[in-house]
This record gives sequence, C-alpha cells and structure tokens, in this order.
Amino acid sequence: MPYSSDDDFDLSIAQVIKKYGLLDDRKRAKSLGQHFLCDMSLLEKIVSCALPFGDCDIIEIGAGPGGLTRAIMKHAGDRSIFCLEKDTSPSLQALHNNMQQHSDVKLHFVYENALHIKPQRLTDKHITIISNLPYNVGTQILLNLLHDLSRIDKLVLMFQKEVANRICANPGTKDYGRLSVISQLLCKVEKLFDVSNTAFFPPPQVASTVVKMTPLGVTMDLPRLEQLTALCFQHRRKTIFSSLRREFSAVAEIALAECGIDKMERPEDVPPTKFLELSMRLNNAKL
Repeated sequence: MPYSSDDDFDLSIAQVIKKYGLLDDRKRAKSLGQHFLCDMSLLEKIVSCALPFGDCDIIEIGAGPGGLTRAIMKHAGDRSIFCLEKDTSPSLQALHNNMQQHSDVKLHFVYENALHIKPQRLTDKHITIISNLPYNVGTQILLNLLHDLSRIDKLVLMFQKEVANRICANPGTKDYGRLSVISQLLCKVEKLFDVSNTAFFPPPQVASTVVKMTPLGVTMDLPRLEQLTALCFQHRRKTIFSSLRREFSAVAEIALAECGIDKMERPEDVPPTKFLELSMRLNNAKL
C-alpha cells in the first residue's frame, strides 16, 4: 500500500477523525449511527477473518474515517475496493479523496445508501463484503443482502451483539427466531468474536460481535419464507399450529404432519430446514 510520508496514512484513526472534524456535529453522527473503530490491530483482525480474498473484489459498507479501509488495502493487491458511504459531508469526501490520491490500490468511494444499492451493481467479479454495520440499519442491510447473494462469496460483518446472537442462535434458545432461520438456511454462519464498546469512538451503549457468513448457494422462495416466519414468530409462545391455523385452517395441520412437525411445538423449537419444508408444503396456499 504505497503512500507518501506526509499524508493521512501517517495519522492514527483518532487523529484523522479530529483533523477532519468528523464528529464535530454529534447530532448528525448519531442520526447516521456513526461509532468509529480506532484500533488498527482490531480492524486488521476483522479483515483477516475474510482472507483469502481469492478472485473477489471487496465491498466495504460504511467507510467512515477509513480505518477498516486501510486494513483491507493491505491485502487488496490488484483487486478493486468499493467503499459505500451514506455520509456525503465535504470533510469526509476530502479525507477519501486524499486516501485515493496517496495509494495505488484500486480504491473507489461510492456515496450511496447501502439500503438502496445491490453490491452486484458495482462489479462483475465475485464479491467479499466486510463491514462495521451501523447499528440502526444493520439487520435491514443484512436482509437486503440475503435477497441476492449471487456472486457474494463471503461476508464478514460486525453487528450489535444482540443481533449477532439472533443470527447464530440454535433452535430452542431465547434468541432463535426468523432472522436465525433465514440466515442459516442461506449461509453458513459463524460467530467469531465480541468487541467491547470501549473500542469505538464515541463508545456505543452496547457490545458488538463479528460474524462470518458464507453463502450456501441454495435457492428458495425467500419472500414466502419471510412471510411464514413472520407469521410463526409474531407470537412466539403460541404453538406453531395456533400461529398458522387462522391463515391456513385445516391445511396447516396437514402440512405440519407431512413435515413431521408436532403441531403443539412452538416455533422456537422448529429447526430452519423444517421451516423451509413447511414453506414448500404451503406453497399453494395464500399467505
């Protein structure tokens, strides 16, 4: 990662934040969910979990002051790095311009909302996604990504710890729910490590967790599965039959029996594969 001796790469992330006044407007930072990681050793640990990159281009969601971007650049080689950033403030763009000017890595900053863009639009190659996701939209960004995993080889994402627990939860646990079902049907999920709130500036009120998700390459009717799991987990203490019978009447009992699901089970005890089978059985019924 060549760069001149007098540019921002010589500054710590905390110094960069101060130099460009990235947190001077605390109200704006809060509205954008901005909590910046400043520990380069931790940022490099996150990136190491996504290695090797293989033939992938890399997409980072939420570049901010560029700490994670720096760590990615060390391993990018001749791959392109696309950094999505919602914040279009002049000071942040000035920082990003300086990063581009002082490095020969293929670095591209895209000022768009990650909720409204498909990664596949940015590159024709396979993709690795790495991100410290904003807490306020992290779950929705993940769900959007799960709707189109084509050419996405792996995702290494930091979530609020509570969300990460839901993604990785096993059936029969309090955190198991529709996010667990959908994530685990589409990806191999691995909870990697927790990150204390003290690693951020400003520190959030919650801890974070890094999760690795590797798409399994399966196809399914995801909108129907989302509708089914929403229906089942809306009242998670009800039996699964109670949750379904109003919508499907007698069809629900037949479908549950065909799937080998006890109608008196609660949704939180039904494994992901059974939800997929149930969704397929109910395919001809209107949700």
